[in-house]
Amino acid sequence: MQVIRFFIALVFLFYSTLFSGCSSDQSSTDRAETLLNRMSVEEKVGQVMMGFFRGPTLSQEQEKRIRELHLGGVILYGSSGNISNTGQVAALIESIQSAAGAAGGVPLFVSIDQEGGLVARLTEGVTLFGGNMLLGAAGSETLAAGSAAVTARELRSLGITMNFAPVVDVNSNPANPIIGIRSFGSSPADVARLGMAHIAPYRESGVVCVAKHFPGHGDTDVDSHIGLPIVKHDRARLEAVELYPFRAMVRGGIPAVMTAHVEVPALDPTGLPATLSAPILSLLRNEIGFSGLIITDSMGMGAIVKGWGIEEASILSFLAGTDILLFGADTGHEPAEQDGIYQALLSAVKSGRISTKRLDESVRRILVAKQSYGVLDDPFPIKSWQASLASAEHLAVAREVAVGGITLVRNDKGLLPLASASPVPVVWPTEMIKYLQPLLAELPGLIPCLVPLQPTADDIAQAVNSIKGAPVVLAVSYNLDRNTGWLNLLKAINGDNVVVIAVRSPYDLIQLPETSTYVAIYSDRPVALQAVAELLTGRIMPRGRLPVELPGLYSRGWGMSTF
Repeated sequence: MQVIRFFIALVFLFYSTLFSGCSSDQSSTDRAETLLNRMSVEEKVGQVMMGFFRGPTLSQEQEKRIRELHLGGVILYGSSGNISNTGQVAALIESIQSAAGAAGGVPLFVSIDQEGGLVARLTEGVTLFGGNMLLGAAGSETLAAGSAAVTARELRSLGITMNFAPVVDVNSNPANPIIGIRSFGSSPADVARLGMAHIAPYRESGVVCVAKHFPGHGDTDVDSHIGLPIVKHDRARLEAVELYPFRAMVRGGIPAVMTAHVEVPALDPTGLPATLSAPILSLLRNEIGFSGLIITDSMGMGAIVKGWGIEEASILSFLAGTDILLFGADTGHEPAEQDGIYQALLSAVKSGRISTKRLDESVRRILVAKQSYGVLDDPFPIKSWQASLASAEHLAVAREVAVGGITLVRNDKGLLPLASASPVPVVWPTEMIKYLQPLLAELPGLIPCLVPLQPTADDIAQAVNSIKGAPVVLAVSYNLDRNTGWLNLLKAINGDNVVVIAVRSPYDLIQLPETSTYVAIYSDRPVALQAVAELLTGRIMPRGRLPVELPGLYSRGWGMSTF
């Protein structure tokens, strides 16, 4: 591998030498232009595609795709078998870039969805954060920047050069099935402030961060993986809420923006989703003034393929103004599908449907970004940084976010902090038992009462009987608006002696308004559970504030500071 890497380094050195004959202060744009002028139409078409593949190593099939389709990037998923451990990921990425170099191609963007919290593809051997809404509850730009710096540095150490984060959707709809705790909260100003804090740390580590999902996915009630959501607000409301963070991110220098598969009639009355809409993408490019990369959400999602088909939608999206077409590991789709999409795009260029000028505009932006973020010069994992993976220093940042964000919403009966003498039952979904382990490690006196997430009447009766007589009971809530069986269980056991811990959506209190003691931790990642153990026992005081309104109960910003 070292010999191969040396050879590939010589290939990439060729690109650097190609540019080095010019003045030392030559811009990334000039360097990209020189490379662009040497590329064939086939190579240019490949640059606008970013696709998933299967397996923990580079298969011959995927190597051929990199070579023959000239792919501009790949995306990694645990679900497609790309991720088992950090060493394997780094080796996989090295082989990907080696394959591109051996074919004389341009180094690839290697991308991932590592938002933190609910959406994190890397879950072992790295620093895991509790997610955006936990950051929103902490409310600190310093902590937001710190978490971004840790995540970016760890990703770049593995060779990952693009992260589809941060989410800057304003979650104003408690029933939103796909954003929720992935958002910083319901305040456009706070979302913008915390989102902007991510930009500089990512740039410093050489990772492209991507603001998503333009023009806003926060007030929707349909999952765009399944169907096409509609954002029905007028332009004034869109400017005040949905578009506000994106305008701020553009002012702050965000290098890339991901589109949303949402219909917004006030911006485009034709019914086209934003990903396919020239008026909506023109708003981003021309009115807001964004000059970076516009990247689609995965083109295999239901909101797109059900209406247009993936090949035609890819052409329409590119014509509308996107630069990179993303093909993720969506249900029912395989990597081989990318071959047909490539041919469809290539045919559209050769027929004149996509002009060479339009193609060059996007490829130029891609090459400029790759040069600006060091991908052209050194796309490989940074091995000297790998010692920082999940280091004590990095874990301390994640803990500080968790401690700062956990929110004590109610303590009406004075149940917290817990008395240390007696054992305490904890009612927990059987399917989520692995998330219980960090809490048990911190509080060995807990007695697990495991119940299926969708319990039968007998399950509920047994749970009620098992906790009978306990002075205090801990019970977790998991997105009660969709887990109605668990809601029925909590209603059956709820009483003045029950402490409800919302380990995902803080909106769960709306379903249980009579609950006397309620703690929102916004995440079931270990760091959040470790921190809530400290809160429950009084080792730390509550600091977090609700980053969203709980309609009819509490306004945004509410949170107790003492027990």
